[in-house]
Amino acid sequence: TAQSAIVTDLDTGEVLYRKGTGRARAIASISKLMAIHVVLGRGVELGEDTEIILADVEATRGGSRSRLEVGRRFTNRDLLHAALLGSDNRAVLALGRAVGLSRSGLTAAMNQEAARLGLTGMRFAEPTGISHDNVAPPESVARLLAVTSQTPGLAAISRKSTYLTERRNSHGRPLQYTNTDRLAHDERWKVIVGKTGFNSAAGWCVAVATESAGRRLAFVVLGSRTKTARFGDVR
Repeated sequence: TAQSAIVTDLDTGEVLYRKGTGRARAIASISKLMAIHVVLGRGVELGEDTEIILADVEATRGGSRSRLEVGRRFTNRDLLHAALLGSDNRAVLALGRAVGLSRSGLTAAMNQEAARLGLTGMRFAEPTGISHDNVAPPESVARLLAVTSQTPGLAAISRKSTYLTERRNSHGRPLQYTNTDRLAHDERWKVIVGKTGFNSAAGWCVAVATESAGRRLAFVVLGSRTKTARFGDVR
């Protein structure tokens, strides 16, 4: 059902399948793979706390609901899990601040890294994927999977099924995050790294790298018909 899709060998770059490739499409929260790649590359301290501030709320209006309350402090480890498993937009901006980057600074760093890596056609208007102007062709998303599969810490978090935060909410309870990538919950799939995405321009998307039949394969599905169809498309 996807409008664009590609399957590549993660190690050789060989293209095994393609549909509707060659042009950039909105990628929604798949953008978070690049944002977290940048944050981790700047040496974020996982055990340190970062506060959620009102500006995080104002900058992410129109996106998905967040359970990270203004004024609460969470470890950067908690925020990484919130961003990658729960696709929390506030977590991404807080992590940017943790490494000294404003919203615009993190966006610029993401674009610079995309250019450095040669990810043709990949552009970011902001860090979270809310913007319809965060775009990339599926070929570049597949290459981003290859890069982030090697980013220390990122891949290991993105393939977890659930996570309980170390810090608690205002009711004194930890937050539980469940991975939005259903393949990470299926033991038959050996997920290496992955991220889902959705907005009205992108449709339902997923980018995931897996071990299959003795190969490491990247699957990119953009613009699937429904929330569940994107995983059916990968299968």
